[in-house]
Amino acid sequence: MQNKNFYREFNLPPKPKHDWETLVGGIMVGIVILAFSLLSYGFWDSLFQMF
Repeated sequence: MQNKNFYREFNLPPKPKHDWETLVGGIMVGIVILAFSLLSYGFWDSLFQMF
């Protein structure tokens, strides 16, 4: 037997995305890019050699 609510259940419009999720995602991507760029230029190695 076919479910009468099949179309309504599985074809819902997408939920609106919150602005804070986009902001937090952008900050996290920025931190990752900054960390890899610092690692690639030997920043941490020179910093640890100082101490």
